Amino acid sequence: MTAMTCSGAAVALALWAALGDAAGAERASAVVGAIVGLAGLVASVYALRRGGSEGGGAVRAGGRGAVAAGGSVIGNAIGADSRVTGAVPAPRGAAGPDRPVSARGEGAVAAGGDVAGNALGEGGEVGG
Repeated sequence: MTAMTCSGAAVALALWAALGDAAGAERASAVVGAIVGLAGLVASVYALRRGGSEGGGAVRAGGRGAVAAGGSVIGNAIGADSRVTGAVPAPRGAAGPDRPVSARGEGAVAAGGDVAGNALGEGGEVGG
């Protein structure tokens, strides 16, 4: 509902309560409140399902151990006994992907930005 519609409904309910049946106005306001609450819930679920991705790109990972990132992947240790030591390189400030990023299959890795200073796999190590 728009703000004007909500304001109009509030004024109508107040007039109904002041000039007529207060009990009826109370029931009507409960119904209007329930409808507005339901509309808010629907809007929230829609926003969450959309994912809030401003670029509109989908980032998906499928398969055991698959990793997909929509931006830079810098200074991470992924895998058993993996570690990154020392200074981690700074990202170059590149924007996120302008198309979907996808990683499919066991252990697949995909990124939409820089990939630097990462230890991937079992026992991997990156030193600075």
